[in-house]
Amino acid sequence: MTTDQIENILRYHNQRGFKNDLKLLWGRIADMKESQSEISSFNFKLAVPANRNAVSSVEVYVIRNATLSETEMEAKELERFIEKLDRAIADLPENEKGIILSRYFTKDGNVNEFKNVAIECNYSENWCETLNKRALERIDNLLCGYKIEWQTLR
Repeated sequence: MTTDQIENILRYHNQRGFKNDLKLLWGRIADMKESQSEISSFNFKLAVPANRNAVSSVEVYVIRNATLSETEMEAKELERFIEKLDRAIADLPENEKGIILSRYFTKDGNVNEFKNVAIECNYSENWCETLNKRALERIDNLLCGYKIEWQTLR
């Protein structure tokens, strides 16, 4: 991932974006489990050939369970990602973690400028930028293998 992508991930994580997305997924799963006959029309169209008018109850059951399983897998994968991201931040060296927390995890959800981070952490701006870059590279390495698709999360 690029540095900008890692920064976006940290900003979104600070705004509880991933946790809110996870809540929405679990809510969708609960709705799917409660609804015995409701199937997303999108998934239904994919599963039923265009030249067929009738669908058996077995096909409906299979489609519903496949959709439910896919959504559960998506939720579990997001849970693993959140845990891995939290672990990646926690495992950073103290000076890098301090810069990341000061820069990206602000109360207002905005990114703190390096001059403010430098004052808060008692480092020079250049050193803060260096530590930030190192930390982002470490996080990127620890998140290796994950692909974030923003359009599916929002």
